[in-house]
Amino acid sequence: MKASKFIDLAMIVLLSYFAIDFFSKGKTGLAIFFAVLTVMNGFIFTMKIKQDKDKKMSQNNES
Repeated sequence: MKASKFIDLAMIVLLSYFAIDFFSKGKTGLAIFFAVLTVMNGFIFTMKIKQDKDKKMSQNNES
């Protein structure tokens, strides 16, 4: 699961770069699209972290 979190972080950085780049070029439609993708990817990233914490807590409680 660690590798997928690093991939998510890399995608957040890459997508936000494209969003900023398209905003600066005046292509607001594509910029909004990449900004939405960045926010959705950030949400998925936080959900993965929360899921891992819950899994660790349940494993600690079982022991």
